[in-house]
Amino acid sequence: MANAIKRIRETLEGLCADTDVPMEGVWYGACRANNLKAWNYFVFNRRKTTKASSTNRVDLQTLYEVHIIHEDAVPEGYVQKVIDALQAQSEPGTKLKLTADDIEYNYTFKGSTNMVVEVATLTFLHPEKRS
Repeated sequence: MANAIKRIRETLEGLCADTDVPMEGVWYGACRANNLKAWNYFVFNRRKTTKASSTNRVDLQTLYEVHIIHEDAVPEGYVQKVIDALQAQSEPGTKLKLTADDIEYNYTFKGSTNMVVEVATLTFLHPEKRS
């Protein structure tokens, strides 16, 4: 598993353990659970990898999307908490930086109920440096 994927997963799992905003879990690509108590969870994925155009030591850069899924609404301030956690310094080779992309919000209904679920999507850049 790529270092960035492992780091994102571990960081989001750490946020799930926080009792201030209980989250049910973390999935890569799509949530495959069908027995969640609440639709409060994270899904993350790679959006694309591009060749860096700069002349520095960065060869490739991968964009990752982190989706915060929450019943009703993502709690105020929680998006910033996730950003801060993912941008915090970690082991070498796992740097993540929030992109200038807008944070998008989408909405759906929980199963066949009238419960609205909000999805906030954050996009992060991971530069992959040459050895």
